[in-house]
Amino acid sequence: LAKGLYNSICDRFECACFLFNVRKISDQEEGLVRLQQTLLSKLLGEGEIKVRSVEEGISMIKEKLSKKRALIILDDVDKIEQLKALAGECDWFSYGTRIVIATRDKYLLAAHEVEKIYEMKLLSDPESLELFCWNAFKMTRPKANYEDLSNQAIHYAQ
Repeated sequence: LAKGLYNSICDRFECACFLFNVRKISDQEEGLVRLQQTLLSKLLGEGEIKVRSVEEGISMIKEKLSKKRALIILDDVDKIEQLKALAGECDWFSYGTRIVIATRDKYLLAAHEVEKIYEMKLLSDPESLELFCWNAFKMTRPKANYEDLSNQAIHYAQ
């Protein structure tokens, strides 16, 4: 959903960046610094930007992005430190900038004082089964002899 939103509105902004797998990348050594580098490089369009520390990255984001109307999507956020390093305060960014945060933890959004929260609705069982089958079998229904296992998988994943 976040990628679809990004693709449909990114051309309305001066610059745009979709940061995939924030949780996974930030858990790696120097992960937050690498995410800040990617964010700055994509939004400024200046090639690779070097950041030596999270604090330096925060300073650079505040300084360099305060005059750019940007779209930023942060995918799979699971810690407040990630938000503080990548989207700390509203005054870091220009008026009109939009930051979309995809997370499974709505309390994280409240802790970061996010203004608007959209909670995804679960898919119905038939929708879930179809989505699962498209990804697992490249068809709308489970392969023969995989019906029970497919149904167990969608119920487990909700």
